[in-house]
Amino acid sequence: MISSITKDKISPDYVFVLKTSQFEKVLADNNIDIDVTLIYWKPQIIGSVLEVYFWLPNDNVSYNRLYVRAGVLLKKDIILARALMVEEVLPNFIEWFKGIEMTDKLSNKYKKSYFNACLIDDKIHVNKD
Repeated sequence: MISSITKDKISPDYVFVLKTSQFEKVLADNNIDIDVTLIYWKPQIIGSVLEVYFWLPNDNVSYNRLYVRAGVLLKKDIILARALMVEEVLPNFIEWFKGIEMTDKLSNKYKKSYFNACLIDDKIHVNKD
């Protein structure tokens, strides 16, 4: 469940790659019920299209949650980026998150808590730590 959404102001030359409804649908279709903070931002290094942190409970928050940052690209790159979001980025995100869920069920230890997908030279590069 997306509990909050924040959008940075961006120049007219840029477009956010991810659509909120698209992300909500992916979560629902994969039965992912977790608190999500969604931030639309302009990263310092253009190319990051989806960055996700998995956060465990702490003294201030008693539940697991995702901190998601959805990046921007120049308008000229948006058609390709949105296609790759559907074909590669979101399936990789789901795989990463399901791995966290499985790890939790098996050992209660989280080894991978960071996901980042970048568009570099018209290809998606995914980092899952």
